[in-house]
Amino acid sequence: MRIEYSYGKRKIEAEILYSNRKTIDLRVFPEGNVLITAPEGTELSTIIERVKPKSKWLMTQLRTFELYRPFTRERLYVPGETHRYLGRQYKLVINRKDKGNTVINLSKGLFTINTASDNIEAIIQKFYKSKAEEVFDELLQKLLGQYPQFKVYEITLSHRFMKKRWGSCSMDGKILLNTELVKASKSCIEYVMLHELCHLIEQNHSKQFYALISDLLPNWQKVKEKLERDLA
Repeated sequence: MRIEYSYGKRKIEAEILYSNRKTIDLRVFPEGNVLITAPEGTELSTIIERVKPKSKWLMTQLRTFELYRPFTRERLYVPGETHRYLGRQYKLVINRKDKGNTVINLSKGLFTINTASDNIEAIIQKFYKSKAEEVFDELLQKLLGQYPQFKVYEITLSHRFMKKRWGSCSMDGKILLNTELVKASKSCIEYVMLHELCHLIEQNHSKQFYALISDLLPNWQKVKEKLERDLA
């Protein structure tokens, strides 16, 4: 069941899930969806009455997630197009050959692909996946050495291409990063990793969360802006 109500000039949409519980719970997810969990049989008017006072907090959460989403533009994978790797831009050069393995070289501002394949997108995606595995693990170990308070958690790191966010972290220590991050500078990747690590201590984007990340990385807002600007 879905509801909709107004908060100022903004309309808020939420899904209601009834369950065997005693209180009404409100959650906002990174994708922008809002979930209200309520006890079985709760009147709709009662749910709205309980949720409305939390609308300011809800809007803050939605705006935070909107700012945190990646905005990487669509690529055509044609010669002359620019592609990033670790914060630097490279112009794509495609050299066709009749047979043999694909060879990639990044040098002097050129992203050169020597290949017999026509699927340039798959080649580049495979390249990013392999590099992400190496770079992300290296930076995670660096951060754990720099911030030993996170070593008490059993952390597992994985990555995949995602359209709506840079990363996520579950309370059992599973950190998932967007493979696209390998295009950003190492400082930007470290910011996203640290953001997710902080969620092991503070689950929500609360004042305590921002106090924690500000203590560990005082310039995090500038790094975040750089990430969004560079990968826009």
